[in-house]
Amino acid sequence: MKIFKRNLTAGIILPVVSFFAGTQVATAQKFVLPVLPDTQVEVRARPEMFYSQLNWLVQKKDSLKMPMVLHVGDIVDYDNITHYETASKGFKILDSARVGYALAVGNHDTEAVGVNSGSAAPGNVNQNLRKTTKFNSYFPVSRFTMQKGRYEENKSDNAFYTFKAGKLKWLVLTLEFCARQGPVDWANKIIAANPKHNVIILTHFHLNSKGEINQNNAGYGDLTTQAIYDKMIRKHKNVRMVLSGHVVTSATRVDKGEHGNNIYQILQNYQSIDSGGGYIRLLEIDRKAKTISGKMYSPYYKTEKNDASKFTFTNVDFLGKK
Repeated sequence: MKIFKRNLTAGIILPVVSFFAGTQVATAQKFVLPVLPDTQVEVRARPEMFYSQLNWLVQKKDSLKMPMVLHVGDIVDYDNITHYETASKGFKILDSARVGYALAVGNHDTEAVGVNSGSAAPGNVNQNLRKTTKFNSYFPVSRFTMQKGRYEENKSDNAFYTFKAGKLKWLVLTLEFCARQGPVDWANKIIAANPKHNVIILTHFHLNSKGEINQNNAGYGDLTTQAIYDKMIRKHKNVRMVLSGHVVTSATRVDKGEHGNNIYQILQNYQSIDSGGGYIRLLEIDRKAKTISGKMYSPYYKTEKNDASKFTFTNVDFLGKK
């Protein structure tokens, strides 16, 4: 995890109506998709903050019409049992409430980092980045109740999930950090095979601190994030969003895919500010209004951020019933 100076990129910013106002949130045409930013520092130093996020999501699952929970990766800080036990205990809160979730694998969720520190572990960092034994032991395929398939047997590093919400079909595809060519080729096949699904790419690293598509492989990955965008993300007309973390900031970006579709890219990570502050990205998706609205809310402090992390994308062309 490289720390950048905080730079809030405006993206497309419009006033956001509260997600909790009256009966509007109960309409079938809109729903809220929660996105957990990097929780690594919370898991290491403030587990009560981490648990507060998951408990709140369970309490609000019905009022938000929440189809599932997403996490952009760096679930843990160090590659050790203590951190994974804390993370696993937290997600058991969702398991018990039968709330499905998808987890991207961050660099800190692999053997690329040390057992007792977040520094690079000894050995070949690129090879260590693909060693995810603890992640897949504590989060076996059986825990991902909405998972439909994966790139490697018994490994959820690259996987896909489907759900229906807002009277639309959705597909969430998790992609490893600065991915290898193999998972990218696999992802292309999955997206192409599901042309009627609105696709969300969930990956740990995509936008940089300026809200730009990153141009390198972080020094130890495989493909650059720009290469992944060019080889996979921009090629499909049903890709709607890319969600990422890793960089300590909040930013949005919109680009046109090869078929003229808007690709909404959203970055969220607050780990260096009060351990993350317990903030969750809440994405309200409204099919009828053709909007995607976002804000950061902390159940721990019972407050939301009033800054450029609030946005609304308008005239969103969702795939499905109009």
